[in-house]
Amino acid sequence: MNIVIAGFGVAGATAAEEARKLDSKAYITIFSKEKDLFYYRPRLPEVVSGDLSPDKVIAHPKSWYDERRIEVRLGESLAEVNPAEKIVRGSMGSRQTYDAILLAIGAESNRPPFPGDKLGGIYAVRSLHDAWSLYFYAKDKKRAVLIGGGILGLEMGCALTKLGLSVVVLERAKRILPRQTTPASAELLRKKMSALGVEFLLETEAARFEGSGGLENVVLKNGGDLPAEAALISAGVTPNLGLAKVLGLKIDRAIVVDEYMETSLPGVYAAGDCAQFPGAAGGLWTTSREQALTAGFNIATKKPAERKIYVPKPPSSTLKVAGIDLVAAGNIDPDGLMRGVEAANETTYRKVVVDAAGRLAGFTVVGESRGVKELNAALTAGKILAAQTLEALTAPDFDFARL
Repeated sequence: MNIVIAGFGVAGATAAEEARKLDSKAYITIFSKEKDLFYYRPRLPEVVSGDLSPDKVIAHPKSWYDERRIEVRLGESLAEVNPAEKIVRGSMGSRQTYDAILLAIGAESNRPPFPGDKLGGIYAVRSLHDAWSLYFYAKDKKRAVLIGGGILGLEMGCALTKLGLSVVVLERAKRILPRQTTPASAELLRKKMSALGVEFLLETEAARFEGSGGLENVVLKNGGDLPAEAALISAGVTPNLGLAKVLGLKIDRAIVVDEYMETSLPGVYAAGDCAQFPGAAGGLWTTSREQALTAGFNIATKKPAERKIYVPKPPSSTLKVAGIDLVAAGNIDPDGLMRGVEAANETTYRKVVVDAAGRLAGFTVVGESRGVKELNAALTAGKILAAQTLEALTAPDFDFARL
């Protein structure tokens, strides 16, 4: 069996490993436009801060793939697929036949157009190369502006403070991380990050960049400005859909897949940030990995009747910075429309939400990690919480074994 995988992020790498476990003889080829082996994207902030060198975030050496007879073609993307003849062509001219294809081509960082955005010192970090480049550029700078405040963006901002830069975050919403926080947890998080040297300007947007050769100033839409030598744009991602469009696959916001992770074209699968499945949150490392496990199994299995069905888990986001922990999972009800309880003090915050049937719907925790494992397990299991248990969750010393 010939298996072709386009993309070498967590989805592509995981699917290849899963397929190899199932089929020891399959010929597996991975096409990757990047020149680096599969690496842990969540650890890129540690590369930006200088805490880790690039080789320390790479999962396996080339020999690991060689031993498992997984051919990796670095620097060569999948350029063309001929479904009629079942032949693919790489961007470097290579050609081969296939029995099944996985599109794990991920997404690209959004780069909203700003006047002056071609100046030096403006970054959108998506790859290991991006992170290492930002480290070398920023390590002798003093001031940076972060445009947008997603999880990875805030971790990057904190990484820059470790290099000695002062960082100002421009967030157009009324609070930071509006999808992962409540007003109370957002304020606690803001205070904790301020202590690390990250300041926030809420309901504020950039208008343009100024400088002679390199960035010197960020002009705001309200007329103010911020001196800055570096700018980091964290404005979300857009799925890579070029190849899917050429193939005529069904596309909505991303490549539509069924419960087996198969696209509208038989024999072509998709997983990760380029794939769309109802109830699954794109852009999450854990989601990409779970989808890839399903896709890799289904591609390699010799028993079609035993194909696995992908069941999305409740989405979970984690912000981990020195001295700060934030976990938001499921529906945290940021607008206070559901039944739930909150507990807060000067250093920690906890909110637990249940649906109309009393089933755990979501939770968020800031400033501590105790109980997260148990809450996640209860959320995944759809556990119903008795009223007295829900109320008891406000106690600082609540015994999570009770869940």
